[in-house]
Amino acid sequence: MWDAVQIGPFLLKMSTLAVIVSIATGFLAITFLVKKDRATRGALTELLSNAVLLGFLVWKFSYALFHLDQVVQNPSSLLYFSGGERGAWLAALAVLVYFSLRLRKKSVPVDLVAWAVATGSLAATGMYQLLTVLLEQSGFLYHVQQIVLCLLFLVWLQRARKQLNELAVWLMLLMWFAIGQVYVQFYVQPREAAFAGLSSEQLVYYGCALLLLFLSRRMTKRKGENADEV
Repeated sequence: MWDAVQIGPFLLKMSTLAVIVSIATGFLAITFLVKKDRATRGALTELLSNAVLLGFLVWKFSYALFHLDQVVQNPSSLLYFSGGERGAWLAALAVLVYFSLRLRKKSVPVDLVAWAVATGSLAATGMYQLLTVLLEQSGFLYHVQQIVLCLLFLVWLQRARKQLNELAVWLMLLMWFAIGQVYVQFYVQPREAAFAGLSSEQLVYYGCALLLLFLSRRMTKRKGENADEV
């Protein structure tokens, strides 16, 4: 079970603290791995900082959107609870809209932003899984395999960094990540099979992997046809 810590007059859930530490880890990973161009690093850091702050605030305070009655009765619950999984999806949507608007005005290459987001997300997710193991002491195999998966794809990202300006590379990376999630989800307990022995989450990841494979092959075929024409 998650515990809470008292910080002055506020009660902070350990889950929220774990999210904050994980986000900080993601930023440290980006700062450590980003190229030494100060102008680019400054613009990238500003862009990601604003995106993370926006995402965190939407995730945290979306609790009021989903549980308005509880917040009206007890406003302090807004500080203790978060929007949960639905709030996380809403935060992701808000960050996506923010990126689509700001990237037009920033001089940061899109592939660099995508690399930074992927690197920070993998580092943050790996740290969150580690903290979950330490704090909850349950689901050991699932969380450890998620950590290993994050580390493997972090290494892949760094090795393929020069090719990340090609969409096909991203499609393949995402496809294999989805396949990895299909495997790791076998260790979720309890797991309810929805079809062919796979849970609903596994079916979603499997469907995404097939779609990404199809798109990747289409892009590769089109690229080959264009090369033949030249």
